[in-house]
Amino acid sequence: MESREQIRFGQFRADSVDVEKRTAVFVISSEAVDTYDTVFVPGGWGLERYQKNPIVTYQHNDWSGDPDQVLGTSEVRSENNELVAVVTFQNGEDNPLAEKVFRKVRDGILRGASIRADVKEYHWGDFDKGENPDVLYFTRMDLLAWSIVTVPSNPDAVARNTKNLEVIRTAVAKNTKANTGQRTPDNGSKGVYAKNKTLSRFEAQYILNKNLIEK
Repeated sequence: MESREQIRFGQFRADSVDVEKRTAVFVISSEAVDTYDTVFVPGGWGLERYQKNPIVTYQHNDWSGDPDQVLGTSEVRSENNELVAVVTFQNGEDNPLAEKVFRKVRDGILRGASIRADVKEYHWGDFDKGENPDVLYFTRMDLLAWSIVTVPSNPDAVARNTKNLEVIRTAVAKNTKANTGQRTPDNGSKGVYAKNKTLSRFEAQYILNKNLIEK
């Protein structure tokens, strides 16, 4: 199955800052169903690729020509069905931006984290296994990168995503039959459903993420 890059958002773990060590803990992924009706299955994470270059950037400025956008490095581990990252910030003398972000994290002002993942395998939920048939489950994926962010995406990206999503939905609607909102069994198998031929939120978000990354 082809790889699909996805962007998802995490959260700062309260009271996790060690000022002396300049570290903070973020939960960068969990098994919860997200706003796109997708789940990253905790046991499916591959961390080897990230561990070869475990940097933490600001606002996903991974390709910036400004080296200070790299705030530090992190250790990532699985913990109680969560993907947890412990970031160590670079010292302020060598990186003023890292110092500023560290202080804002310490003060509880900056709390957001964002990951990029390369999804290798996924499936729609299996009713017989207690899964939601309307949710897409990512079962094997590589962590590519993660960043500390101000909001779940920068304001321009939020506006662009909202606008593009409506354009995509409108375009797809013109070339497909009306969606009745009902699911029908696929090949007569209980709990396996054929999706109506409209653009899912996963497909739309994949297109938008790909466009954002390429830009």
